[in-house]
Amino acid sequence: MSKDNTNFFKAKNDWSKIKDKLLGCYLTPYFQKVLVTGKPICYIDCFAGKGKFEDGNAGSPLIALQIREDCLGRTTRANKRGAIQTWFIDMNHATELSENINSLSPSYDRPNIISGKYEENIESCLQNKRGYNVFLYIDPYGIKALDSTLFDKFKTYGFHTFEMLINFNSFGFFRDACRVMAVDYHNDAALQNLDDLVEYEPTAVSADDQSARLLTNIAGGDYWKDIVADYNNGLIDGYQAEQRLSFEYKQRLKQRYSYVLDMPIRLKPGQRPKYRMIHVCDHEEGCFLMAQNMQKRKDELFINIQQDGQLSIFDLGSACTSSVEGEVYSRSEIEAKVIDHLNKSSKPARITKFLASFVNEHGLICEFKMIYEILDELHTRKNIIIERVPDRTRTGKPTAFWEESKDHSVTIRRQ
Repeated sequence: MSKDNTNFFKAKNDWSKIKDKLLGCYLTPYFQKVLVTGKPICYIDCFAGKGKFEDGNAGSPLIALQIREDCLGRTTRANKRGAIQTWFIDMNHATELSENINSLSPSYDRPNIISGKYEENIESCLQNKRGYNVFLYIDPYGIKALDSTLFDKFKTYGFHTFEMLINFNSFGFFRDACRVMAVDYHNDAALQNLDDLVEYEPTAVSADDQSARLLTNIAGGDYWKDIVADYNNGLIDGYQAEQRLSFEYKQRLKQRYSYVLDMPIRLKPGQRPKYRMIHVCDHEEGCFLMAQNMQKRKDELFINIQQDGQLSIFDLGSACTSSVEGEVYSRSEIEAKVIDHLNKSSKPARITKFLASFVNEHGLICEFKMIYEILDELHTRKNIIIERVPDRTRTGKPTAFWEESKDHSVTIRRQ
């Protein structure tokens, strides 16, 4: 049973704070970098809500508008009007959303607000956006809105760049999948106490073909049936089923998009994730930027929410590290994965593309800082060559930067 949602917008809960923090921390560098392309940005919040909670906390629309204004205020771009178009879709709260936006500074460019369902309006929003940089924030009221056929269509629209940040309620999906296949899950600790995973519009399913087709459309395939069957036969538990479901969901997205990152969201390290934030894009810069954002903000996400200031998932000392899935890796294991990834191609690789490819394959198993240190050691041992442009500072010293920009590049190649 889903919790009563009449107080959904009464106060901003911890889970919403984490989601919006992740979004906000990413949008600032995203807008700044993409504005440099000279091509317009189209930002769409597909389930915008009221824009503001009754306790005064800003929702994702107001957060995005504030960041947009800040970035436009700092850009040197001559024509700022229309540089970042914003669209907000909501089926229930368009009036309250408009009122909350109207309370902002009159200097703000007013966004486009659509009263209606995301799945019925998103394609019209994206018409005539060929050549745009498009970003969709998809934080649905229920999993049934995650239509995989729409995700496939977006690929064909001819955008300059395209990204999605999706809230995937993986435990909720698996619980519904058990219901559809008439599998009892009530004694599984992994699938209990999910009431705080509030869906404003819960997905109604039952053990019938129509519900099975709905879940297959959401998942982009019927692989979920095998997972439920293995769970029912005692081959995997609820936690393993959720991980496998999430993995297969990402693999389905990778059939269409080059880079898919996944961050399970939990309040404490070791705690069962409440949901997963999945980032999808087709260019290495976006994947690198989101991975960097997830790594840099991990402490901030935890410590701002928790009272006891738990350590980051990555803070296990220099000898080992932990992935976002809670798996512990030794430094030597990370080094072996880096070397294996280097050996997959004999061609030189730009560092941004290499790192995006690495996290796309292995996930967020460590901070980039550890990979940089490993690459430096491989360079010292003459296993690889690191070429930087420029290779000297103004004082004539060798450069040591890792992050690339318009005028700075790092290329790694095997010896």
